[in-house]
Amino acid sequence: MSIRAQLGSDLEAALPPRKYRVVPHLGAVDRLAKPLVQLEQGTVSPSPGAAGLRNVGVRVHVVTHLDGITEAAEDAVDALVLEVLDALESLRYLIVGTATKEVWGDTHLSYVIETDTLTRKVQP
Repeated sequence: MSIRAQLGSDLEAALPPRKYRVVPHLGAVDRLAKPLVQLEQGTVSPSPGAAGLRNVGVRVHVVTHLDGITEAAEDAVDALVLEVLDALESLRYLIVGTATKEVWGDTHLSYVIETDTLTRKVQP
């Protein structure tokens, strides 16, 4: 199982039931009926001083379902990111970094949360 798939499953379990759509990959989404969380593996690097391990960076995109860049959308995404941060911080294998506000798909407000975790190197 990929780290994105594992994180997606764990995050879905840690968030309020049926409130978010959690997708363990990037991709086009036709319509946002509820807030969206998308996961993107962004970096992979050797772990200094830890033979056999790698640092894997996963970006967590938190997107409001409200269309447009409005005060209501900004209020919604600001509240959503705090809820997702709480869920991420409950996962002991994850180091949670900075959340940065962005515009997603030119139509929705979002945050991108930087996270890191250690994984084992796959042995041939």
